[in-house]
Amino acid sequence: MTTLENSIFIAASPDQVWKVLARLDGLAEYDPAIAEARIETRERSGLLAERRCELKDGNWFRERVTAWEPERALAFELCECSFPVRSLAHRYQLTTENGGTRVEQRMQYELKLGPLGAVLDALLVRRQWNAGIRAFFAGLKDRVESPDEPRQAGPDTLHAAPS
Repeated sequence: MTTLENSIFIAASPDQVWKVLARLDGLAEYDPAIAEARIETRERSGLLAERRCELKDGNWFRERVTAWEPERALAFELCECSFPVRSLAHRYQLTTENGGTRVEQRMQYELKLGPLGAVLDALLVRRQWNAGIRAFFAGLKDRVESPDEPRQAGPDTLHAAPS
């Protein structure tokens, strides 16, 4: 199992960050890899709500909310995807810091393909997904700190699987 940990400081309150992060169908507004995010369940938010995300590169994933603590924590578990992934879970922790919010993400995943998956992870996947998480965080920061300026789609970047 691989673990990736990233964090970012956002000059906004946990409430402001939460409003963006917890809008499950809003991911394409700030994640440069996402073309569309849509809710797949009757629940639009909270535990067990699910979303399906279409990536700009043609891949897709569906994930379920496994932790919902307003203004504190949000977690997802992968349900299915087009990637060779056996399991994936990621959690966001929000804490007040210096008049703003520190957002920490911890992602744990395991690829399919046995030993070949481990080699692919070490050579390519881990680096690509980490770059994608950083791009996701940069988009989240821009969206929260400049809510009236929608993020413009730029050139495709390396992306993380579910963010």
